[in-house]
Amino acid sequence: MTAVAFEFAAGGVPARADATQGSPRVLWIDADAVSIEPGLDMLRRHGFEVERADSAAEAQPTLDARGCDLVILETALPDADGLALCRKLSEAETAPVLVVARAADTLDRVAGLEFGADDVLPKTTHPLELLAKVRALLRRAARQARHTAQAELETWRFDAELGYVTAPSGRTVRLSPADAALLRALAGRPGVVLHRDALVALLHGDGATAGGRSIDARVARLRRTLSACDGAGDMIKTLRGGGYLFQAQVTPRGGMAA
Repeated sequence: MTAVAFEFAAGGVPARADATQGSPRVLWIDADAVSIEPGLDMLRRHGFEVERADSAAEAQPTLDARGCDLVILETALPDADGLALCRKLSEAETAPVLVVARAADTLDRVAGLEFGADDVLPKTTHPLELLAKVRALLRRAARQARHTAQAELETWRFDAELGYVTAPSGRTVRLSPADAALLRALAGRPGVVLHRDALVALLHGDGATAGGRSIDARVARLRRTLSACDGAGDMIKTLRGGGYLFQAQVTPRGGMAA
């Protein structure tokens, strides 16, 4: 049973789409270094790279470089309106914003949410709760980034029965039956290294004796044809040692056929 159609998109989700991987970078903007030290220490001990800024001006170079995964912001800043900065960061969508406000100032915490903060915590929050909140915000941001990246990927459609490949621009090429069979074999195993012998077996059955060099010629011909379809041929990668890999995100479509 094989899929009768495939949709495939070049490449994959950008590495930074998941900020929970590696060492997430946190920018903490707060002039009160003493009161936030326990939170800073907690984040650093759990693998976060934390940069602290006393003021909006001191934080600006990092913000301009988009060099952080999350911003923790005290709204009472010595040189700027913290709520206005919160709104600016929220509108720019560069990173999630967690506002830390004075525990007794309920209106300040409510205002933080109204001005675009992703969440608000009292400044007296236990460091463990702060750590959990930061992790939750980064997980949420990672999910949103993955969904956005996947939605923005340009997608080709391959009709495996008729042999048509249609590009995101609408450009269409018609493959020969042999080329369509080869693309079907590749698209059915995205990200899998297929050596010449494996491709011969997929195309001609186990025990087939077609030469490996003939497979090279077929792959080259398919790549040339697909390259005329908005560069789809670039998804077929040649690997040292006689292997090929279809580097794309592939979704079978259109039901199944014998």
